[in-house]
This record gives sequence, C-alpha cells and structure tokens, in this order.
Amino acid sequence: MQRAILAVVVSVGLGVIAPLCVAIAQGSANQNQTPQIIEVSAKKYEFTPSEIRVKQGTKVELKVHSVDETHGIKLSVYAEGTKDKGKPGLVFDHPDQNGNVTKDVDQILDFVAQEPGTYEFKCAKVCGMGHGRMKGKLIVEP
Repeated sequence: MQRAILAVVVSVGLGVIAPLCVAIAQGSANQNQTPQIIEVSAKKYEFTPSEIRVKQGTKVELKVHSVDETHGIKLSVYAEGTKDKGKPGLVFDHPDQNGNVTKDVDQILDFVAQEPGTYEFKCAKVCGMGHGRMKGKLIVEP
C-alpha cells in the first residue's frame, strides 16, 4: 500500500516538475540566444520599416532612431484579436522601456517573440497632427 502511494506521489510530482523544468530551460535558451537586431527609423508620421517579420521564439533587439524630432515605439504585447490577456506574446527584458522615450537617445527594446500573430506598434510621443497615423506591424511567424 505504501509503495502504491509513493508511486502516485512520485508520478504527480514529476508531472508538475518536468514541464516546469522544460519552461525554465527554454527561457534560459532564449536569454542566451544572439538577438536579431532590427533598426527602425522614426520621422514625422512614419516608421521605416513599417512592417517587421520575425520567427516565433526569436530574441529581438529593436533599435529605434528618431530622424527629425523625438519619437519612440510602443509595442502591443498581445497579438491582434487575442481574447486571453493572461500570457503576453511579446516578453520584454525590461517592460518599463516599452514606450519610454528620452530626447536625443535611441530607444532599444529587447524582447522574445513567443507567440505567433500580428502586433501593432505606434509612436510613443505625440509628434503633431499625423501622430495617430504613425504606426506599424510586427508579424511573428510560426
């Protein structure tokens, strides 16, 4: 009887611990991965490129340079149409930097594109009449 109980306890424990170990291993693998560096230029009412494509699981370093005045990028962490807002599809090394803009300083965002989908980005600093049109898309492909 005690052996049966022990077998159940070990099985349940492994069922909980094994997936956790896999998740931790994948997370540390993404941290050690060389990032895909993407440079974005921002100028009055446009980003170049305005559409960015990356593969799922890719670690990305997004470098945003303002050409004419202070601009920045704010990325949605959830893909368009996502109903479950529990698990973000873009996981930032420093979430507080997403949308944080400093005058005369290039914005650098490091994140892992964990879930496939289309993520909107927009200008993080009001820059004039066309500010609302200043947006783009990050497409994470499976």
